[in-house]
Amino acid sequence: MTDALLIAVVSISVFMASLFSTVTGFGFALVAVPFLMPVLGPKETVVFIIFGTCLVKMIVLWNTRKHFEWRTVIVTVCGSVLGSLPGGYLLNAIPSAYLQILLGVVLVIVLALMGMHFDLSVKNKTLGRMAAGFCSGFSAATTSISGPPIALYFLTEGRDKLVTRANMCWIFAFGNIGTMASLALSGSRISTDLMLLAAYVTLPMLLGTWLGERCFHKINQHLFIRLTQIFVVIGACTALYRGITALLQL
Repeated sequence: MTDALLIAVVSISVFMASLFSTVTGFGFALVAVPFLMPVLGPKETVVFIIFGTCLVKMIVLWNTRKHFEWRTVIVTVCGSVLGSLPGGYLLNAIPSAYLQILLGVVLVIVLALMGMHFDLSVKNKTLGRMAAGFCSGFSAATTSISGPPIALYFLTEGRDKLVTRANMCWIFAFGNIGTMASLALSGSRISTDLMLLAAYVTLPMLLGTWLGERCFHKINQHLFIRLTQIFVVIGACTALYRGITALLQL
């Protein structure tokens, strides 16, 4: 692939990922990874996605600073940390293919119940947020997919889109900081080529973030919920595809 074509593919991927993740509060990796993995490679894609997500999050965090709730964010992040512990253990005990299929099936079932208008709301919000964070941390440790469990839970709370997006942005920002710290401690670094590529696609990323912010304020609550559900479906399909593919290769 020529340098020009590579920059074009990455620019379009980053633009779309920035746009949709700004609108919903999560999903940058869900959009970008399928397009970047074939052209950058697995390791480079992970590092590039973390770098790109952090840049987008910094902008969105500023825009949502008046709407997020510290208590909600802290409780959910604590749950995520707790969930990552058994998740890391099970990842070594059970093939990841089974865990990814399980995640995909659970997400599909919950979405189906929501579509049939089952009341999935939790009366104890603190416990519910802790549990959502736990599921997210567990999912991240076992399948590398962390967004859908938290997004699904916050949809059941029925909060205003401003608060829902703000809380998810801040929750996942803490997760990104933790991931970057882990990579730094493990000796992983962003290469010169990746830094140069990131510089080339900064403009499409900023443009996608700016357009996503404008779109967010124009859409109504119903459309926000539908877009979030679509991203959860993408997450479920991604988990099922990875799991089934890995299972067939065992």
